[in-house]
Amino acid sequence: LSKFFGGRILKTGISVFITAFICLALEWPAIFAVITAIVTIEPTASDSIKKGIIRFPASAIGAAYSMLFTALIGDKAITYSLSAVFTIITCHKLRLDAGILVATLTAVNMIPITHDHFFDSFLVRIGTTTVGLVVSTIVNLVVLPPHYSKMIVSNTSDLLTKAGKLLRNIMDESHTSKKNKETVNLFNHLMKSLEKAEQLCQYQREEWKYHRHNEEEMREVHYEHKKLLVLRQILFHIGNIMYAPVDKTSVHISHNQEMSSTVNAIASLIESETHIHLEDHDALIEKLMNYFWQLKEVQDSSEHHAHFTSEEIVIYELLAINELGERLHNIHHSERKNNKLHSNNK
Repeated sequence: LSKFFGGRILKTGISVFITAFICLALEWPAIFAVITAIVTIEPTASDSIKKGIIRFPASAIGAAYSMLFTALIGDKAITYSLSAVFTIITCHKLRLDAGILVATLTAVNMIPITHDHFFDSFLVRIGTTTVGLVVSTIVNLVVLPPHYSKMIVSNTSDLLTKAGKLLRNIMDESHTSKKNKETVNLFNHLMKSLEKAEQLCQYQREEWKYHRHNEEEMREVHYEHKKLLVLRQILFHIGNIMYAPVDKTSVHISHNQEMSSTVNAIASLIESETHIHLEDHDALIEKLMNYFWQLKEVQDSSEHHAHFTSEEIVIYELLAINELGERLHNIHHSERKNNKLHSNNK
């Protein structure tokens, strides 16, 4: 229950209650203000303010069209259609796209409850919009300000672990053009999860504009974002292996014991945050590099028209992933060093 009843749900409930209470006290229709309050609760206070600035004029446009067509035509089917269409077109032309939904809802909801005093109804609608926007923005700023740092750290660690597993799976299946469904699903899941993790980093940076934060929090998110950028490149190269052309050399790759050990070493490099640099890892990579150039020499001297065989493509991608793995661990090392330095300076 506590997991479901999160901060955003709680803030929505508080915003709706306060908004409805104010509107009812002023004898204004609460429904429009409540709709505005609900949609104005965004993941960050920054987004609430930015989109609130857009939704206010958009709602005014919807209310204006609604009252105009109701006064001219009355409560008819065409009134709903014209109000919605003109609201959408005008908001889009004025680049108020973030407010189109609220504006359109406002336009069609005002029609059946307004029969006279159209200008007064328009002004009331402006008032209710203001109440909904102001209340929800203040609640978003004050109540349970979001802290995404721990979630970002956890997500990054999980993504790196799964990336190592994905690399092993893909190399095991490199001899077949038809990939295991679970492997494909894992790859797609990682790409989507990476997008979400990067979005959380952006959310946290936006949130810092309006809430107090310390250097430690900023440093933590900074390093996690750097890891995510490297991970994006790693997944790019893993995807290249996944969809590399398959030929007879692919069987040699997937059934070669030394290649399997090398892949496992690279995967472990990606997964581990406290990597101890082993001499045999460098030796495996050196052998892989030499083997790549041997293959290239043979390929260049042959009459084969392809610039790279399937085996050469896979080995090249593995070398690129290893390089990124080394970069990832340089980030880990730099992070630990700076954290230790910061702790000693306290």
